[in-house]
Amino acid sequence: MPESSAIDQALVDKLLGDATLRTLLPDGVFFDEAGPSIAGGGNATRFVLVSLADETDEAVFGHRGFEDALYLVKAVELKPAIGSGNVKAAAARIDVLLEDGTITAAGYTPMVCHRESRFRITEVDEHDTSIRWQHRGGHYRVQQSV
Repeated sequence: MPESSAIDQALVDKLLGDATLRTLLPDGVFFDEAGPSIAGGGNATRFVLVSLADETDEAVFGHRGFEDALYLVKAVELKPAIGSGNVKAAAARIDVLLEDGTITAAGYTPMVCHRESRFRITEVDEHDTSIRWQHRGGHYRVQQSV
């Protein structure tokens, strides 16, 4: 039986592998929480964040036949000067990569990948209200058969 985290990694790898997305958000693609910038220079301020929102294993003939996962995939950016941000373009690029796309995970056969809903918030820092983070992206359904 393949390891479910292979699907998580395949999703991150697909996003990391896109040169256009890396140009828009050069600090990297992270699962659950951002780390240091992969571009160097300290903490990440322009990155993609992927997290598992929900997952169901579907049984077929008494064993797991496929996995049905819902991921939150979002572009995150420390709010820059007005008009200079990339979060909108990055969210659009994520959608190009994932909507009806293929996620290739070791031990699985791709079934479907599509956006179920969009996601957009501005997060205000609780200690310094002049600091704002923009989040844009969507909830993407990824199904893989075993």
